[in-house]
Amino acid sequence: MHRFVAACFLVLLAGGTTVGCSQSDDPSSSAASSSPASSSSASSSSSAGSSSASSSTAGVCSSVSELQTSVAALKAVPVVQDGVGAVTDAFATVKSDVTQVVQDAQTQFATQTAKLTADVSAVQAAVSAAQASASRTSLEAVASSIGTLADDVTTFAGDVASTC
Repeated sequence: MHRFVAACFLVLLAGGTTVGCSQSDDPSSSAASSSPASSSSASSSSSAGSSSASSSTAGVCSSVSELQTSVAALKAVPVVQDGVGAVTDAFATVKSDVTQVVQDAQTQFATQTAKLTADVSAVQAAVSAAQASASRTSLEAVASSIGTLADDVTTFAGDVASTC
């Protein structure tokens, strides 16, 4: 029950991050629309750049929010009790979400996205090892690698939060 409450809290927290991202777009669009008509071509090109930048930022914020949600779901899977098969679907979602985050944030956060990619590879290696030879030790390695990934996603979300 505690895991369910924690997962719900993370979903609500992730939703707040998404709202924060969409709210940051409003000032740039209102600032661009309040430009004088005499500089419409300048404001047009600056608003296009601003729109592009805020779309990129919104994409990063949104993909990080989705990643936080999928990692929370993966972390809630009782790997040691239920076995490595229990993580398959949740891990597939996390891998997809990490790929999206890397695409959205690689330019701005190259070091952090490289760390997330390495974490996903570590989870994949642990899962593969556990599938080849299921034991309590190999399942604990899966759980540990998932914990590291979750910690790094939390850190990355904190880094990205200033841009949202």
